[in-house]
Amino acid sequence: MGHERWHALARDLDWEPSYVSERALFPEEIAGSPFRPRADWEGWEEPYKTTFAEYVDMQSAKERSLLAVREAFGSARYFRSLDRSWLSAVKLHGATLALAEFTAVVGNLRAARFGRTSSWRTAACFGALDEIRHTQIPLSFMSELVRHDAQFDWTHRLYHTNNWVSVAARSVFDDLLLASTATELAVGANFVFETGFTNLQFVGLTALADRVGDHLLRSMLASIQTDEARHAQIGRPTLEKLVAHAPDVAQQLVDKWFWRTWLLFSVVTGITMDYLTPIERRTRSFKELVEEWVVEQFIAALDELGLKRPWYWHVFERSLETYHHMIYASAYSYRTTVWFDFALPGPEERAWLRSHYPTSWPSFEPVWDRITELWRATDPGVELAVHGAAIPTFCSLCHLVLAHGSPERNDACHLMHGAERFVFCSEPCRWIFEQEPERYTKTLDIVKRVLAGVAPGNLMEFVRHYSELRHEVWGKDVHAGEYPWLERGAR
Repeated sequence: MGHERWHALARDLDWEPSYVSERALFPEEIAGSPFRPRADWEGWEEPYKTTFAEYVDMQSAKERSLLAVREAFGSARYFRSLDRSWLSAVKLHGATLALAEFTAVVGNLRAARFGRTSSWRTAACFGALDEIRHTQIPLSFMSELVRHDAQFDWTHRLYHTNNWVSVAARSVFDDLLLASTATELAVGANFVFETGFTNLQFVGLTALADRVGDHLLRSMLASIQTDEARHAQIGRPTLEKLVAHAPDVAQQLVDKWFWRTWLLFSVVTGITMDYLTPIERRTRSFKELVEEWVVEQFIAALDELGLKRPWYWHVFERSLETYHHMIYASAYSYRTTVWFDFALPGPEERAWLRSHYPTSWPSFEPVWDRITELWRATDPGVELAVHGAAIPTFCSLCHLVLAHGSPERNDACHLMHGAERFVFCSEPCRWIFEQEPERYTKTLDIVKRVLAGVAPGNLMEFVRHYSELRHEVWGKDVHAGEYPWLERGAR
């Protein structure tokens, strides 16, 4: 049986409901708003068409290939040969993405029931199977390393804790994968996240892993990317239909999820590319890769669909120059609050950053000068002497630290909703909150948890008991402040 015949017989299975109304079968609260009749969804099409048997054969071949790579490169000895900063990037990516992929199973299964065409529902079924695989790969590979480095345990542990990174990441993934309708999921996850941003992760970062010599991570990312490329195709045809019948909704969803996705990738991928990758292995900056893999392709896609750039585009362009630098400086200053280690940028790294961010980097030089002087004034290994002492403030929408803007001008803003004051890292986060305040008022940010007595106000109590980080695991300077270029005089 050829593909065309199979497609006609087994894939296009839409029907006119007779026992219930079409609106009851696909309620707006779950399928998506505004409700449009089935006729408006006719012609929905994505290019990847496969049978279950073909899917199993293809995935089995991928698994055999991955297992061979794991056998060759998955030993603790191999990982110990990698740069320690790069290992921090592996720990960051493993923890933030593994169980988030499992949450994506739920989102895809919702689309497999409430997607408006049978072709969409079929593609979402395969998407759910993909996401199970994407969860299992890092959990399986990283579990082998826990006995050698307890920080790898956070690949599974992160989302079971109240760590601030967990709170922030859950806020975006739960919003996208659990709280969204099938239509919003298709726009936010399949179009914006997987089409707009994952090339940055699965192409740009894969190339970096290859240059670093991390063949295991390279193979993992490459294997996952081939799946992402398939179910990412759900987004474009869904958005096309939405543009045709509800263009304002289409624009609002694109604007919302571009910003939420941008903040996430700035943290996870931005600091990896510009700070945790060994300098001799870097090719281009995070900004340059975003401009190539995200901006050009994303704008082209919006133009083709007849959509505008997000209204805050000028904020995003400025953010490209500064946000991940602000996040890295903040996270370095509060490194005990996470499960991976950090490197202090030295003269060579700063020169590289200055050359790739000539307009914005001069603002960050004084920040690192101050941190360097603190290390110079203390003995190596005295981590808390070069560390923040109070719990910082977090955004009420994205739940990331208020680090948007620059060292000279923070973009924090606020909003009164009822009798309660909410603080945001940026105007786009405030705008997202204003669109659906009832969706975001129930999750307390870290500071409100402290004020409510849910979390301790003392930083070390917060780290040890609320975030569940032991001293052996919490983040440190990878060289304990001992760098060849950092000379300490007699004191």
